[in-house]
Amino acid sequence: MINLYGTVGVNNPEYLEAGGGRAVAVSMEPGHGIVKRGTVLYRKESSVLYAPAAAANVIDGNSLAVLREDVDTDASATVAAAAAAYISGELLAGAVVLSDGETNPTAAQAHVLRKQGIILNPFDDLTAEATIADNTVAVSVTVTNDGHGTGSASPASGTKGTEVTLSATPAEGYVFDAWEVVSGDVRVEGDKFTIADAAVTVKATFKAE
Repeated sequence: MINLYGTVGVNNPEYLEAGGGRAVAVSMEPGHGIVKRGTVLYRKESSVLYAPAAAANVIDGNSLAVLREDVDTDASATVAAAAAAYISGELLAGAVVLSDGETNPTAAQAHVLRKQGIILNPFDDLTAEATIADNTVAVSVTVTNDGHGTGSASPASGTKGTEVTLSATPAEGYVFDAWEVVSGDVRVEGDKFTIADAAVTVKATFKAE
């Protein structure tokens, strides 16, 4: 994918797509000026219109998309502008931004997008393409708990593909219940998981004996 950056023109709307993107037509809420392609959108609760998403809007329960083209939402004060937006597929992580046009989604927000089918591909991060493409950048593994015991991870960091083993120690009167994945888009099986593309946080939960 690195060679992509030397050949794609800046006016090509498909520069956002890393693979398998699916775009549909959405209706944009008037009054937001020119909204740039790559902006995360959310559907308003009170209508079927989409608006630029701030950090507080990138949450479970909101229908999300990523704008595929620049749109002038002020062209008409009353008529919604039609626009193409991605609702699934792999998009270039460094090219997707929130409503201010500058802030990239956080790992937690990227996880919300991923659950709806929009994957921000870190292999195509415009600021760190070479090191990440080589899988040489280690990410952290954080273990939290519910207050009734402790948990740990070995190793506590690693690159993509690293297998991590989790351990839990219950407090007196409690037994281990389950691992809850807070962020990182991994699946824990048999107290183990494999690091994917982002830092991981898991929570150890316990129950009374």
